[in-house]
Amino acid sequence: MARRPDRNALRPFSQAGQRYRIATGERDPGPASSAAARIYAEVVSGRWRPGRQQIAARAGTPFEEVAAAWLADVEPPIDAKTFRLYRDTYVAAHFAPFFETIDRLTTVGAQDYIVARLRKVQRETLKKELPVLRRLAKWAFQRGLLAARPEIETPDRRVLGTAVADSRKRTFLIFTAEEIVAIIGHLPERASGPRAPIPFPVRARFMVAWETALRPATLAALRAPESYRRGATELAIREEDDKNRLGRCLPLSEAARDALDNACPEVGLIFGAHDYRRLLREAARAAGIDAYRAERISDYDFRHSRLTHFGRVTDNLAGVMYLAGHTQPATTARYMRPLKDAAEEVLRAVAAAGKPEFRSHSGHTNTRDTHTAKRDARSESTASKRDDSGFPVVRGGGLEPPLLSKPDPKTDEQHQSPTDTRVVAGTYSHTETGSDMLRHARVGGLVGGVWPRGDSVECDRRPLLLLAGPAP
Repeated sequence: MARRPDRNALRPFSQAGQRYRIATGERDPGPASSAAARIYAEVVSGRWRPGRQQIAARAGTPFEEVAAAWLADVEPPIDAKTFRLYRDTYVAAHFAPFFETIDRLTTVGAQDYIVARLRKVQRETLKKELPVLRRLAKWAFQRGLLAARPEIETPDRRVLGTAVADSRKRTFLIFTAEEIVAIIGHLPERASGPRAPIPFPVRARFMVAWETALRPATLAALRAPESYRRGATELAIREEDDKNRLGRCLPLSEAARDALDNACPEVGLIFGAHDYRRLLREAARAAGIDAYRAERISDYDFRHSRLTHFGRVTDNLAGVMYLAGHTQPATTARYMRPLKDAAEEVLRAVAAAGKPEFRSHSGHTNTRDTHTAKRDARSESTASKRDDSGFPVVRGGGLEPPLLSKPDPKTDEQHQSPTDTRVVAGTYSHTETGSDMLRHARVGGLVGGVWPRGDSVECDRRPLLLLAGPAP
C-alpha cells in the first residue's frame, strides 16, 4: 500500500548552502501550500530563525499565539520596561481578550476595539495603545498571518472618551519658585527606610531636580563617573537613561553643581530610586503649603513646576526643549499652563501702559461723507506716488504698469495706440465704445473676447477674456 505524503512538512530545499525541511503544521492541501509558500519566502528573505516556532496562517489562530511571536521579535530593540508594558498591559490585558483570534484583527474589528475602549478610558489613553496595535498588525500582515492590513485610525480630537473615576492618575500640581525653595529647605539632607537601610541623599536630589527639570526616572539612573564626576560643569544624559532616547550634555547651574558634588560618590548610582512621598509631604506642610497640595505633592511636580517657570521667564523655546528632553515644540507647549499670578501681571502691565482715550459719540454717522473722504484720500495718495516713468506705486513698493492701471481720459490716447494689445478684466451688461469699455473693464472679474479699438462691442454678464487691440 502506497504511503500518503506527509503534508506537515515541506519538500526539502536548499538555500544559501543550507538544507531545510520545515513542517507547515497543516494537513489540508490548500492551507499547507499557503504555509509552505510563506515559510519559503521567509527563508529566502532571511526572516526565518532556525529553532523558533513559526505561526501558520490559518483561521482561528489564537491572538495570544501570534502576539507571543511578535513580542519575541520586538524584544531585542526595546528596553525592558517598554517590553513589559507591551506584554502585560497592551497584549495580555487589552488586545488578546478583545480579539481572541488573529483573523478578527480587521479594519472593522479595530473600530469595534476603539469604541469599546472609549467606553472605559479617555482618548489620550487610547492614543498610546493604537500605535502598538498598528505595529502588531503590520508585522502579522507582512508574514501572511493577516489577509489584509487593517486601517487603524486615531479618534478625532473632539472625542473625549470616558474618565475613570478610581484612576490613580491625577493632575500634576504647580508650585511657584518661592514655594519650591521653601520645600527643599525643609527636606532632610539624607534619609533611610525599611527598604533602604543605607542613608541616601534627599535635599541634593530635589535641588538637582528643580535646577535641571529632569524626569524622576532619569535622575534615578544617573551614575558616577559616567554621568557626572565632582567638579564637572555638565551632566551627561545617556540615551538609555532618557525617555525619548535623547542623549545630551546638560549645562548645570552653580546650585546644581554644588548639590551634585555633595551627593556624588566615586562610583555607582548618584541618587537611585526611592519613595520620597512621605518626606515631600512633611516638608510641604512645614513650608506652609496649603493642605490640598501638601497631601498630593510628588517628585514629578518639580519637573512640571520648573518647566512652567521656564516658560514664564524666557521665550527661548529651543533652550527649554533641550533642558526638558523634548523633540517636539508641541510637547513643551503643554507645560505652559495658565496661572492666576501671571494673569495679574498682565493686568498690571496694562495699567502701567495708561488708559486709552474714549470719545463720546452721538450714534449718527454720515456714511456718504466718510466714504467720500476715504476715496479722496486714496486718490491723492495714488496720484502722489509715481516714479519718473509715470507708473503709479502700488502696495509693497512696486510699480503698476499702464495695462493694469485705470486709464486717464487725458492720457488715454498716448497709452493706447491702435496696435496695442492689453489684457483687462471686468463684467459687462451694455454696449460701450472701446475707450469707455477699457475704463470699465479694469474694475475686476475675468472677461474675454478680441475686439478692435473704437468699435462697439456688446457683452453680457458672462465671464470673458477681453483683449484690446486690432481686429483678428
